[in-house]
Amino acid sequence: MVEIAKALSQDASIIVMDEPTDALTDTETESLFAVIRELTAQNKSLVYITHRLKEVFEICDDVTVLRDGKFIAESAVHDISEDWIIEKMVGRTLTDLFPRVDTKPGAVTLEVRDLVGDQVNGITFSIAAGEIVGVAGLMGAGRTEFARTIYGAYAYSSGSISVAGKVVEIRSPKQAIEHGIAYVSEDRKRDGLVLGLSVRENMSLSSLGSFQKGIILDGAAERAEVDSYVNTFNIKTPSIEQIIKNLSGGNQQKVAIAKALMTGPKLLILDEPTRGVDVGARKEIYELINTLKLKGLSILMISSDMPEVLGMSDRVIVMHNKRISGEFPIAEATQEKIMKCAIGATKGDHHE
Repeated sequence: MVEIAKALSQDASIIVMDEPTDALTDTETESLFAVIRELTAQNKSLVYITHRLKEVFEICDDVTVLRDGKFIAESAVHDISEDWIIEKMVGRTLTDLFPRVDTKPGAVTLEVRDLVGDQVNGITFSIAAGEIVGVAGLMGAGRTEFARTIYGAYAYSSGSISVAGKVVEIRSPKQAIEHGIAYVSEDRKRDGLVLGLSVRENMSLSSLGSFQKGIILDGAAERAEVDSYVNTFNIKTPSIEQIIKNLSGGNQQKVAIAKALMTGPKLLILDEPTRGVDVGARKEIYELINTLKLKGLSILMISSDMPEVLGMSDRVIVMHNKRISGEFPIAEATQEKIMKCAIGATKGDHHE
């Protein structure tokens, strides 16, 4: 509210509001709308950026839809419907080929019940062996935060996490790894890799304990394991001693995934697995994900790329405002249904 007041105090003729109601209560939102109506009555112009479609119909005269940084469409608000906007926001067909494989899910690997914390609000979900669950939602919906809560990077105050039917306490990433949960960050350069270290050092970083012989590190065993992943994942590097920042984005991502797998997880959390990766490497990563799925690994895949979610998942959960707002088996999932849950316009088939 202070930020908004600061902007208004400058007596500007054009005011840009970027998601102004994100941190506001309903009453504060109403106050803001009253101010906006007053400003337009004074002939001020407002650019109002939001993903809350109800607000568009309540406060705006015209709407412009952007997607992937490009202009898509515009219209007077009274001439269109919410479905029109959603169609324009989604607006692409699944032209990319995703090599999805069908498997029969096994036993439940991870079950989360009523998880509440700083970053999550009443999350309940489960994932089985050999299953890929896609996590969709808009930026700021809490997708990464939900994953990092399961991984022990964020605290939870109530609720439970069970691995293979047993309730476990996960208060740190170290504990998560011990319980068979591995996480590949959406930002590999900041959180996933140490750019000044070699391919070998990066890949074995989370699993050094398994190469320990007393106080000595078994270098030969470590090198053999890293070599086997380099070959299996087709990582293009002159040697395992190459500094990782010299590798392409796709090869860096493969190293980040291999690093997670070397901890021997039951559940692999992939946060934006193909971000910043070219088309060729993307296909290789999808095939790699399928191989892991066929081996019975549970994969929780967070992605803001809708075709990727629909092309690779067996089931899709949608997040909105730190909660699961919808859940769909892949046969019933569509871009429109997912988008409606993502913007909080409808409740999906999620039973808690």
